[in-house]
Amino acid sequence: MTVAPSHGIAAFALIVCACSGDGNGDGDDPSTSGSSSSSTGAVTTSDGSSSGEASSGDASSSSGIPELPPPECGPLSVCGQLCVDLSVDPGNCGKCGVSCVIPHASPACSGNACAIASCDPGWTDCDGDPQNGCELLGPGENCTPVCKQGQPEACNLLDDNCDGQCDEGAVPGCRQPVHRASSPTLGHFYTLDQAEAASGDFKPEFLNYFYMHTAAQPGLVPLYRCLKGDGRRFYTTSDTCEGAGPVEGTLGYLGTEAFCGAVPLYRLYGKADHFYTTSVEERDNAVAMYGYLFESQVGFVWPGP
Repeated sequence: MTVAPSHGIAAFALIVCACSGDGNGDGDDPSTSGSSSSSTGAVTTSDGSSSGEASSGDASSSSGIPELPPPECGPLSVCGQLCVDLSVDPGNCGKCGVSCVIPHASPACSGNACAIASCDPGWTDCDGDPQNGCELLGPGENCTPVCKQGQPEACNLLDDNCDGQCDEGAVPGCRQPVHRASSPTLGHFYTLDQAEAASGDFKPEFLNYFYMHTAAQPGLVPLYRCLKGDGRRFYTTSDTCEGAGPVEGTLGYLGTEAFCGAVPLYRLYGKADHFYTTSVEERDNAVAMYGYLFESQVGFVWPGP
């Protein structure tokens, strides 16, 4: 009697089950495996690392827009994608992102600091302070000048540096010296030209006798040099030379008040000679001893530059 090899059939069945899995969790069931990329979306990059985005393997920003390299700005500064000069850019003044905002004014940037470019219509910068911007003045009002310690002195009849003086320190182009000379035939003579003060029979009495402003500004008036018919000169604030002769020129500009340490200039007349002095003693002596007539105080001049 022949018996079928049942043990061979059972062995074959065991082999098939081992290869296909038996549903008990010991096989490679795709529904339970954590290694499949189709279930996680993970993508392995070329260097072997894993990315959480299935579609991206290149450098980009979080928004998906590629990041641009910074511009080449040379001597300028890089602010984002802009090349700026931090010393003059009111939108990036002294530092990237520092924007100048000036009340009632258009902003500017100067030397890495915010400044006022111009005031809004009807507003005025009275104190020069960009922090508080421009000020609103009423009808007929003017700015009250404000001095600042260490501020350079300007030729403006104001005390710019708070030292109690104004226009001092020989501000370039501000004041010029007047020389005083005399002649036995032409009397007293006042000129800006030192050589002219020694010309002909003139002899200098005082070089740099007093100083006058070189240009007009509020509070100053011109002092005209006039030629009389007898060849002598005299000096007046009248642009017609008081009808005594033609105008030769302007000696300078004197003050209508005692601005900035100015002293009075006195005018006398005697023996066809117009005589000008800043000394009260000399004025009174000319009247008492030499018969001059004191005519007027012409204005104010300065004893130094």
